[in-house]
Order: sequence, then structure tokens, then C-alpha cells
Amino acid sequence: MAATRKHPLNCEKATRPGCKCGNCGGTQHGWSNWIEVAREPEPVRTERRRTIIHALTDWWSAKHGEKPKTKVHPKEATMDLVRIDCAGWLERSAAGSAPDSAPVPRRNVQNEAGEAPSGQPATVGQSGVRAPVGEPDGSSPEAESAPVPHEADPDRPDEVEQVAAFARAMAKDIWQGVLDELDGSPEEVKAIRLQFAHHGWCDLFIGFVQALEAYGKVVEKVPDKAKEIIAEAICGSSKQKVRSELTKRVVDMVVDKAWSAFKAAAITHTPLFALLSSEDLLRNLRIIAIFICPAPGNHKEVLEHAVDPLLRDARNYISDETKQWLATQFKQWADGVARPAVPDSREGERRSEGAPPKRPPTE
Repeated sequence: MAATRKHPLNCEKATRPGCKCGNCGGTQHGWSNWIEVAREPEPVRTERRRTIIHALTDWWSAKHGEKPKTKVHPKEATMDLVRIDCAGWLERSAAGSAPDSAPVPRRNVQNEAGEAPSGQPATVGQSGVRAPVGEPDGSSPEAESAPVPHEADPDRPDEVEQVAAFARAMAKDIWQGVLDELDGSPEEVKAIRLQFAHHGWCDLFIGFVQALEAYGKVVEKVPDKAKEIIAEAICGSSKQKVRSELTKRVVDMVVDKAWSAFKAAAITHTPLFALLSSEDLLRNLRIIAIFICPAPGNHKEVLEHAVDPLLRDARNYISDETKQWLATQFKQWADGVARPAVPDSREGERRSEGAPPKRPPTE
């Protein structure tokens, strides 16, 4: 069954949670907007961050007795900080910094005396709990997490295009083929399309992450039985309880098409995979899952298999400032980054270098 309408731009540019576009089935929701953010000049991203930080700071003050000035959904806003951090890292790497090089040493965002990075006192709410602080001089925390520059390889697709190509090949480009094979009444097909838009694609990318981890992350050697892991990531997702139309048959069809696109690119060494390490592939898959997810802050699997590994990675995809705000929203990060690393990866068992607020209330 073919799509019948032109895809609405407000879905591709979506910044709010939820995707109700039955036309794209969630395959185009939001991710292209974050690719555009990665292409923006750094001052533009810095201003985006500043706006979000101001809103979060106002929310924090309101939680501790002060009158709020703006309305903000704190989990959504904090996840936008994560996305901006990832977009900024991709852009800096695309400009000629090595994604696998050692990170530049960073300062702690708050020292033992309780000072902000600039030496100014940290913000304190009426409860006495220190709120996360930003850079008052307008500088971006992106600069502290920039990878070490290296000589760019002209044959290597830049990191922004890598992520965009993944998203296109494994979601958008296979969607029409899925629609052509769906049977049932128009109402049933519409229900499938809408339910796949409810976190179906981020679950798909998380499934690919789990499959690569399970089979050693060497794409050419991953057996076809890995498709079972990917299908289970969708069928066993915390979001599946409201996706009754996503039967095993429908899920297997989508996974089979996505897997074929994935393996074909790997075997033929198209630019999608040219010169990419296994760590590059995992990073790309995790970033896409965060970019395409309608609401990462409310999606357990995305938090666990995408946000958390990026947060703990030594290459500093996520800034200390963002880690502090994550600690105010999510129990798993309230005491920093202390969960075990993924086996056989370079993600060490390390805590956030910045001191998060002292046990703030989690939402």
C-alpha cells in the first residue's frame, strides 16, 4: 500500500515528543532536524543550548520555591541537550577531528569548594541543593569535549553524513517496501503505520546495537540469526504493550528489510560503511536512536542502550553540563556514571567528572 500524502514538514522538523504521522510511520520523525543542527555553525548551537539551560534553570528554581518564569518539560529539554551535544560532536568530527582519538582533558564542572567552572559560585535553590550551572560567559561546553584534530581522509564519509546515511538506508528507504507488502483493511494498515511511529524505529536501531554487541560488532561476520535479537528488541520493548498491530509477522518483515539494507552496504563497502570501525557503527546507531526517538526520556531501552553508553564513553560525546542536568531527571544518573561498561567495548567504568547536584529529587 503506497503512501498517499506528501510528508508533512512538521514531522521531519519535530522537536516535541510523539509522532502521529501515519504517512511516514515514524521513519522521518525528527532525525533530519538534528542532522541540520549538526550542520549549523557552532554559535547557533551554543544559543540553542543557552535557551534550554535558561529554561531548565528556571524550572530548577521553581522546584525549590521560586516562581517559574517559563514553561518547560525538563526531561524533554534535557534530552535536547543530549541531542545538541551529539550533533555538535558530529559536526566537529566532520570538520576534521578524529572520532577515535583520545579526548582533550577537561576541567571538572564544579570543584570541591562548590564553584562553577568560571570560578563563580554555583546556583543554590532555597532548599540548599546546588543547581547545575552553565557557562556564564556564553562559551559552549562543546569546546571542552572536542576530539583531537587529525588529517581528514578524503574517502571517509564525514560523521554527520554517516549518521544521515544510516537513518535513510535503514528507515526511510525501506518504508515504501514495507507499505507495499502490508495487507489488511485500510484501517488496519493505518493502525500499523501509526503504531510503528510509536517508538518502533528507535527500538529497531537499539536492536541493531544489541545484535552487534552480541556478535562481536564485526558486521561481515554477524550471522543472519542476529535478526532474532533485533525483532525481540521491538517485540519485547517497554513500548510494545500499546502496539498490538505490530505482530511478529509485521516486525519480522521490517527487520528483514532493514537487515538486508544493512548487510548489503557492509558487503559492498558502500560509503555507508567505508573505513568505519565497529565503534563508529555502534556510535552511529546509538545517535540515530536518540535522534529518531519521539521521547528518549521516556523510552527505557534508548536510555539504557544509547544514552548511557554515549554518556560514559571516554570520547566525551555528552558534556559535563548535560550530565549534571541528566542527574536531576533520572535516577540511574543521580550519582554520576557508575554502571558497568558494555563487555568488549572501549567504554570504561567511569563516573562523570563533574559533580552532579547532591541527590536532587528525580522525576
